[in-house]
Amino acid sequence: MISTLAVRVPGLLSLSFLLFTCDQGRTPLTKSDSLSAATFSSERAKSAYDFVNSIGVNTHLNYFDRTYGNFQLVERELKSIGIRHVRDGIHLMNADYNKAVYSRWSQLGDAGIRFDAVLDPRSSLGPLTPDKLNQINALSNYTIESFEGPNEMDISNTPDWQSVDRTFEAEIYKTVKSMKDATSIGVIGPSLASAANGLRVGNMSDDMDYGNLHPYPAAKMPSAVFPEQSLLAKAVSRNRKVFITESGYHNALHDSSDQPAVSESAAAKYIPRLFIENFLHDIPRTYLYEFLDEAPDPGLTSFQMHWGLVRSDGSEKPAFTAVKNLISELNDSTEPASLKELAYSLNAQSASIHHLLLQKSDGQFYLILWQEVPSYDYQHQRDIPVSPQPVTLTLQQNAKAVSTYEPTVVSQPLQVYKNVASVPLQVPDHPLVVQIRAD
Repeated sequence: MISTLAVRVPGLLSLSFLLFTCDQGRTPLTKSDSLSAATFSSERAKSAYDFVNSIGVNTHLNYFDRTYGNFQLVERELKSIGIRHVRDGIHLMNADYNKAVYSRWSQLGDAGIRFDAVLDPRSSLGPLTPDKLNQINALSNYTIESFEGPNEMDISNTPDWQSVDRTFEAEIYKTVKSMKDATSIGVIGPSLASAANGLRVGNMSDDMDYGNLHPYPAAKMPSAVFPEQSLLAKAVSRNRKVFITESGYHNALHDSSDQPAVSESAAAKYIPRLFIENFLHDIPRTYLYEFLDEAPDPGLTSFQMHWGLVRSDGSEKPAFTAVKNLISELNDSTEPASLKELAYSLNAQSASIHHLLLQKSDGQFYLILWQEVPSYDYQHQRDIPVSPQPVTLTLQQNAKAVSTYEPTVVSQPLQVYKNVASVPLQVPDHPLVVQIRAD
């Protein structure tokens, strides 16, 4: 849904550890109490640094007459939430326009934010050349980490859009690879509104570093898009890793289009799960659509106006807080020198409980658990009460400390256990983060 025009100047791991049987009580167990009752499996963690860097968001920094016109709000809220990767469209116009837009990119770059820059034949770019892309990169103060191909040409009404996609993507790839000092800039393939249309485009993997998906769950739970969407992506990107450059949930509950809404409280559960599920399915980065609600719509009748994490009046939605807390709890300054294995057991009674094991550079593990179940009945527009599921986590070795967090609810730890090998958990339909300090 990134604009392709110069506008408005003033996409289970069911727990495999179902082997533990013991008392379901709330008292933590010591190593000697629990080892005889558990069968342990070892799992190699993924990087918490990589997970946090998988979180991105779409913006429209050139929408000067909408909420994005308040750049102080954009800058303040992006710094507050901690998202470091932004997707936006590229346009070149006159010097005043270019300065107004790309000075915003530069200011956000000063805060450590980097951009996926969408190039599109419908934008005011003209023929692509290395000098032109070098100019754009310089205008943005070298904040661009990837260039992306055309946006959803399959719904553009462009004649022979498939050929346009293929030709322009090849031009992007060749031009980017000819840029000065562009070795760190990746090329993402074109996006499609319907991944099934990839069969009409065909294999373009030689002209991209990463594939592209726009798998909107349409008010369903985040995992509903898998495995179908990943399989459809292979028609275009083959075995390339795939970025999800748009996905999300809107809150226009009175919109009559065929794109159903969810409540703000359900979005606060689904959006963190969206990032986690996508990372679990080997998606290196997901760009949520989008950061701000674009304009006031108090009647909640226009779905285009309500995809944001921040309302048009500048107030933060519950999903903003949930994502901010998740990033804060998992943030790391660097990649771990090596990723280690954790030997543990879970006695989950339901296959709907999913998990992701992460590790920080200091060696601490973070086990994220959640129920991958519907949290919202979009047909009747009501939240679904989901009871927490009891799970006992048992470690092969005593941990110095185990702390639990629910970022959707609160930033502080809920429970802290000292010198334990087993802890009782209540897993909700939003992320439960279990911090495990081994030594």
